[in-house]
Amino acid sequence: MRNWLFHPLIFYPLALLFAAFAIAVSVKPQAWPRTPAPVAADLIEGSLVFSGAAFNSPAVGAEQDMTVVRDFWGLPQTLRIAQLANQPPPTPAEQGARLLLTPEQAALIEDRPVTVEVSYRPLTVNAASGMAVSLQGIGPAEWVSQDAPSEPATLRFELPAQFAVNAIGLRALSNGTDQAYGLEITRVRVTPHP
Repeated sequence: MRNWLFHPLIFYPLALLFAAFAIAVSVKPQAWPRTPAPVAADLIEGSLVFSGAAFNSPAVGAEQDMTVVRDFWGLPQTLRIAQLANQPPPTPAEQGARLLLTPEQAALIEDRPVTVEVSYRPLTVNAASGMAVSLQGIGPAEWVSQDAPSEPATLRFELPAQFAVNAIGLRALSNGTDQAYGLEITRVRVTPHP
């Protein structure tokens, strides 16, 4: 007597479905890059808070490496940025890794100075020694930089007002020029001043 599971009309379709599922999972479509697009941040006590899902589809400039760390299901967790080898400090024309703003978010910080708090974890290998942040808009970006301790911390940046703001620019900095050095960003909080 044969087991009903091994009947050809049942076994082969099940084997085919299992093989298709195994191939789909191994390709990891959940980790494929997304087209850069604005993603809504949480509005908490008048501040824009980017974390988790808000890191879904940032844009990146040519002077920066960027990776969105995702879980198995493709949900964004953190944002890793790294300065390329032999990269000078940021210039006003550079964009870095950009968290794109929705029109509603941009209206909150339009023509207003802001405080940007960036929570990060240093990478275990080739950790960046600093970070720069800017408001991106129509005009040249004014980058504000700070040293980044080699332990998890939150850096606080005071940024001047910018016209037609459309993104928050992030850039890893390092004194080393031989390799890429980076940080893993866990949260960005943008608080506009009155």
